[in-house]
Amino acid sequence: KRILLVVLPLQVVVNTAMVVVEETPPGTMGWMTWRDVLHFFDVVCCCAILFPIVWSIRHLREAALADGKARRTLDKLKLFREFYVMVVCYIYFTRIVVYLVRATLSCELGWVAKLSSELASLAFYVLVGLKFRPHADNPYLRVDDEDRDGVELQNQLQTDV
Repeated sequence: KRILLVVLPLQVVVNTAMVVVEETPPGTMGWMTWRDVLHFFDVVCCCAILFPIVWSIRHLREAALADGKARRTLDKLKLFREFYVMVVCYIYFTRIVVYLVRATLSCELGWVAKLSSELASLAFYVLVGLKFRPHADNPYLRVDDEDRDGVELQNQLQTDV
């Protein structure tokens, strides 16, 4: 949580500064330095977001070994790993590959980098939506039998009062 509390506001500031730098003329003193520094911090922030995901995967793996609900936990772990791979691919593509494409193409073909970034974003959000859509076998929405017993007992106590 602490990492997210630091990284997310930093990423908002970095991306806002990147917009300001991109809107200034490239001939301005220090423009390339600021652009490169902000791009570096953007990549660092994106990589820092990956640490909580890795820790959650490790926690799920440990919970699967220690808990009697190993099957359910392993289903969550599999889904979370797939999400992790999608996030890593998205970050590397949009932050590094698109940057390299933009740097190597001529100014007339600058739209190709923007198009590839937008298509990657669209694909990422569609895939995440498909992976986490509500369905009957969703491991995150499943209610355990012991949880049902507790809810039924609580409902019974409320109706008796």
